[in-house]
Parts: sequence; C-alpha cells; structure tokens
Amino acid sequence: MKRIIILSVTLTAACIAAFASSADFSIRSDPWDHFSQNLRVVNIYDLTDTDLNAIMQGEQPETAVEFSAQTTLPITFFLKGDLVNLVEQEGNFGAVEIQQTFYARYVEDNLMLSVNLTDWKPFFEFITGTASIALTLQEGIPSIVFGSETNRRL
Repeated sequence: MKRIIILSVTLTAACIAAFASSADFSIRSDPWDHFSQNLRVVNIYDLTDTDLNAIMQGEQPETAVEFSAQTTLPITFFLKGDLVNLVEQEGNFGAVEIQQTFYARYVEDNLMLSVNLTDWKPFFEFITGTASIALTLQEGIPSIVFGSETNRRL
C-alpha cells in the first residue's frame, strides 16, 4: 500500500513539474507601457483647450500632462441632481496646491498617473486617502462640509 501511495505522489509530482516547465509564465505588460517610448510631456499651463480635449478623449496616449510641485490650480465645484442642487453664491472656492510633481495620461479609457514617467498606475492604484461629508453648525447655522485627504500610494 505504501508503494502505491509513494508511486502516486511521485507520478503527480512529475506531471506537475512537466506542466510547470511547459506552461507560459511570461509577464504580460500593461497597454500603457507600450506608449512610454515616444512620450511627450506638456505642462498643464501650456495646454490649449483643443489639446486637453484630445487628451481627455484618449486621442493622445503618448502625451503626459505635467503637474509641477507648487503649482496652484483654482477649484470649481458642482453639485446637481434631483435630490440636492448647488445654489451659486459669490466667492472663491479656493485652490489646490500640487505638493509633489506628477504626470497624468489618458490611455485606453484609463487615467494613468506617474511620478517618474516610467511607472504608470491607474488612478485608484496611485492614490489613497479618505473622503468625507459632514453636517456641522457654524455660528448657529447648519453647514455641509465636504472633505478629502489624498496621498500618493507607495
């Protein structure tokens, strides 16, 4: 009985070894890696409306948009729907300051981000953080606060 078990285990191991040696375990490259060879970098402030629209529609996957550190971009916010609707008021919503230089591309319907123009990751693999919404009272007046903490995923 022991010989049959040992023979069975040996034959199984041999079959697995043969399968492993004949299987194709090649590493598949991601589609955005193919567009890294002829990469063109354009700073966000050097884009025209036409360029930006073409990039956002995926027509220029070889173009990376640079967001340089210490760049400040104004914030525009909208809230529309049949449940709630933003009532516009005079005033500035503020601005976003870029803390670390990063690059963005739109490749095959994916927003891809990188810090070195070599390693590209989809949006949710590049960032991590939290988003929040809260109801507070400010000077006795109810107020809705939207918040986000956004960090680069390491």
